[in-house]
Amino acid sequence: MLKTELGLLCSALSLCLVFGCSTGPAAGSSNQRSAGGSGNAPGNGSGNNGSGNGPNVGTAGGPAINTDSGVETDAGDCGSTLDVIYRDFNESHPDFEAPFAGDVVRRGLIETTLGTDQKPVFKDRVGHPPLMGSPTAINTDWNPTMPVIASADSFKQWYNTSDVNRAFVKQLVLTESTPGTGIFGYESSSFFPLTPTEGFGLTPKGNDQGMNFLFTTEIHVQFKYSAGQKFTFRGDDDLWIFVNRQLALDLGSMHNAEEGTIDFDAQAASLNIVIGGSYNMDVFHAERHTRASNFKITTNIACFTPGVVK
Repeated sequence: MLKTELGLLCSALSLCLVFGCSTGPAAGSSNQRSAGGSGNAPGNGSGNNGSGNGPNVGTAGGPAINTDSGVETDAGDCGSTLDVIYRDFNESHPDFEAPFAGDVVRRGLIETTLGTDQKPVFKDRVGHPPLMGSPTAINTDWNPTMPVIASADSFKQWYNTSDVNRAFVKQLVLTESTPGTGIFGYESSSFFPLTPTEGFGLTPKGNDQGMNFLFTTEIHVQFKYSAGQKFTFRGDDDLWIFVNRQLALDLGSMHNAEEGTIDFDAQAASLNIVIGGSYNMDVFHAERHTRASNFKITTNIACFTPGVVK
């Protein structure tokens, strides 16, 4: 397995519902910088089918892909352009386009601390829904006997480049919703960063939408924590965000478009962060099943610097 890991140049991430703002999708042109694979497929549910714009993919050069483990701060100014590594998969992988299309958000699929290789660590094949009401009550509208990840080995392939995927380094641009507001975001109801000719091509084969589903998304950045910062994400399928190596947002499994918010002030103690400090933010997303692909970010973090995984 190739240990090709990247660095990512980023800017503001926090999702829209917290701020009640709307952010339009950024427009741009594709710029492939490294061969590999990533793909995403929406879970079953009410997501939109291909009605929005794809991600903005810029033309600026990105960080080198390195093979060591660890994260460093890349040189350069901070900004709102995110370097992203997408890994494309096909339906032969047990975790992508499985017969089971998913049900609800499941938590507890991964450990709450980032691994030493700066990747999420597998914990459980089934997980559990978010707690509902009392501490012991859970959402009953799910199948507790149906795994959503085949194994620790299969999950490790999601965010590590190997012969089962194809990796591409591109860029995603966050734009200010209204000049001067300090609210940045990105939104697409048709999030297909890889074209039908990239990676494994049109996957799953013969899908009637003509889009390249089945991929993962990986982003690493650093930011300076200021009071009042928030980050909101809405989308499908899996989404995990780590701050200072601690799991800050957990929207795991195959599901409809769902959202969650990181409130840095409210979560400061659990994340072990203090105002004025600089911290890593590590974002891991997967689109695993055909139907829809939604991806929406909104944040009042105005500046990210690239966190280089090497």
